[in-house]
Amino acid sequence: MDNLKKYLKKETHAYEVAERNEISNLTQARRYLWINVAIYVAITVIEYILSVIGHSQALQADAFNNLSGVISTGLLIIGSLIATSNDDDLMGEPIAAKHGRVNEGAVRMSRFRLETIFTLLTSFVIVLIAGQIVFKGIRSLFAVHEVIVPNMYSSIGAAMATMLMLVVYAINRIYGKRLNNASLVAASRDSLGDVVTSLGTLVGLIVATYFSIPWLDGALSIVLGLFILWSGFKVFQEAALNLADYVDPELEKQMRDAIKKLSADIHVMTVKGRRNGNVLIVNAVIAVPPKMDALHIYEITEQIEHMLHDKFKVFDTDVSVVPNPHKKH
Repeated sequence: MDNLKKYLKKETHAYEVAERNEISNLTQARRYLWINVAIYVAITVIEYILSVIGHSQALQADAFNNLSGVISTGLLIIGSLIATSNDDDLMGEPIAAKHGRVNEGAVRMSRFRLETIFTLLTSFVIVLIAGQIVFKGIRSLFAVHEVIVPNMYSSIGAAMATMLMLVVYAINRIYGKRLNNASLVAASRDSLGDVVTSLGTLVGLIVATYFSIPWLDGALSIVLGLFILWSGFKVFQEAALNLADYVDPELEKQMRDAIKKLSADIHVMTVKGRRNGNVLIVNAVIAVPPKMDALHIYEITEQIEHMLHDKFKVFDTDVSVVPNPHKKH
């Protein structure tokens, strides 16, 4: 009994340490998300003002694209704040401690999924903005005789936006990898797309201005709108799959093969992963010889947990053990 108490105490401590580390990473990532917001706001304001002065729908579309970045990053910050809130509270509701470590821990861990929920909400905002941009661009093509050719101020705005977006991309990529934070890594992909978008806008505006092509600005805004729409659908897909407990089958196969290599006594029946935000959790069912002693089973389950944590960054592993009637000890 004393050994069991020691084991449970050790497990609880490890669980709490891992949770604190995840909260610490989310807190650090949130600081860089605030930097994202500040730069996105600056880009949006600069582009919108110069789009009006420069008579450019494409630059205005890019400004709305970056406005969607402000909104999406803001939602991620809110989700992160909720995910790292008081351990005894979940969105204003208490978490009962009387249920013990397993139930309480499961509810506390579900807080990290809130970040994904806010990401899902972000995708709807992005799609809505993209739809408005495409609609406005199409309408301008039907009234091309009323369109004013963009001037040099629009090109200046696009150039400034491109340079600032490069800064955002560098911040997200460097610290996303350093903190192993999914939000910053995803933001780095989005900001790289924004760099390409702003650069494409710059090139298009220079061509439209230099050759006095009135319809090119509207056409470019439609292309930008479709790109933003595609980005929104991708964000939706990733968040929805995350909430549906989808994990890449290839990754699950790699974990299953790695468990098999630990011992000839192990028959791996199932390995199923799921995510709570950035956190990967695995449930595995293994079969062992019926007469294997409890100590040996315990050692095997510990090896599985440590191996999956070290090799695949699995936060928590739940190993269920059943007897294998086809194998004798």
